[in-house]
Amino acid sequence: MKIIEWNEKFSVGIREIDDQHRVLVDILDELYYAMLKARGNEVIETTLAKLVQYTKTHFATEELLFKKHSYPEEKAHKAEHDAMLKKVAAFRKDFENGKLIGVDLMHFLNKWFVEHLQTTDYRYVNFFRGIGVSTLP
Repeated sequence: MKIIEWNEKFSVGIREIDDQHRVLVDILDELYYAMLKARGNEVIETTLAKLVQYTKTHFATEELLFKKHSYPEEKAHKAEHDAMLKKVAAFRKDFENGKLIGVDLMHFLNKWFVEHLQTTDYRYVNFFRGIGVSTLP
């Protein structure tokens, strides 16, 4: 059972970014599966660290693309990235302080991923298609 099933409606049409989104979905599913098997607390710390590191890598990829092609919504998009990382850092801190965060964390991550991808990320799809970007340099 997966929390998010990847399908083409999530595709932004840039292979490297789609591949990174798939990895993020896999990490979310890894966390979700552990929680279903009541192993959530055992893996939250390592999975969160993995999620944060990979998310930073992914955001850097997008932000480099924005800068390189003068994407007009770069600052607003980056602000969403920064806000997400700040929220996940707050979850990590709560976890380190002994709070149970599993359900709230999964709800936030699932909602954020789907909403961000289908709204904010989709706004750059037409921009990059319009200038012929389908792969990263």
